[in-house]
Amino acid sequence: MRFICFGFGDEKTWENMSQKEQSDAMEECMAFAEELRKSGHWSSPGEALQSVRTAKTLRWKNGKVMVTDGPFAETKEQLGGFFVFEARDMSHAVELISKHPGIRYGPMELRAADEQVNALVAQRQPRAEKKPKDGNAKRFICLGYADETAWDGMSQTEQAAQLEDGLAFVHDLRRKGHTVTPGDALQSARTAKTLRWQGNKVLVTDGPFAETKEQLGGFGIIEATDIKHAIDLLRSHPCIRHGPVEIRPVDEQIKALVEQRQLQTTAT
Repeated sequence: MRFICFGFGDEKTWENMSQKEQSDAMEECMAFAEELRKSGHWSSPGEALQSVRTAKTLRWKNGKVMVTDGPFAETKEQLGGFFVFEARDMSHAVELISKHPGIRYGPMELRAADEQVNALVAQRQPRAEKKPKDGNAKRFICLGYADETAWDGMSQTEQAAQLEDGLAFVHDLRRKGHTVTPGDALQSARTAKTLRWQGNKVLVTDGPFAETKEQLGGFGIIEATDIKHAIDLLRSHPCIRHGPVEIRPVDEQIKALVEQRQLQTTAT
């Protein structure tokens, strides 16, 4: 099974660390990722995200899209990045991630991928239009949230229609060359496990990191020239009518460090 590990942290704590402390923390996390890769559990390096101060959130209000600065949820600890890994089941996933050194810096939420929805997305993927590579293009993470209670209260026909609207939108973005990856749809937040560092040990609890009305349902990666362009691309996403969408720029500097580390370990 594929699982997504979402890492949360207090940005102020990170900013107050020395460069050496930050570097040591990064090295520990990259070394752990390498161990996962060697053991055959690593699926995708995922992405590190820029500060929540760069985030924009799109919500449906009074029949139109409202754009606000900042992340979806105003919590002390915010999503800093994610990666995809494989495990036999949730118990095995918890066992693997319990050894992640990053838990000492903030909680981690584990969610299983919804492979049924992901298979539907994969079937609908068109070929992207051939166009010159835009050297100014930047990558952005699109995080979609929804009220699962509202979803559960919809009929199968209504659910199918909503899913079809979302698939058609992603299909059009992909065709125009703006979608880098469809990302992943996630199983219900009710299936989530959250790992926290408490009393010098890992505490595992049922449920997502934040007990909010609307929970993360999936994510994707798009390309845009800047945050304004990303907002323009996503403001017509039909799913915004059912829950907020948070847009965050990818931290390309950390991405480059991870890729460099992978090249070094492959060479040796």
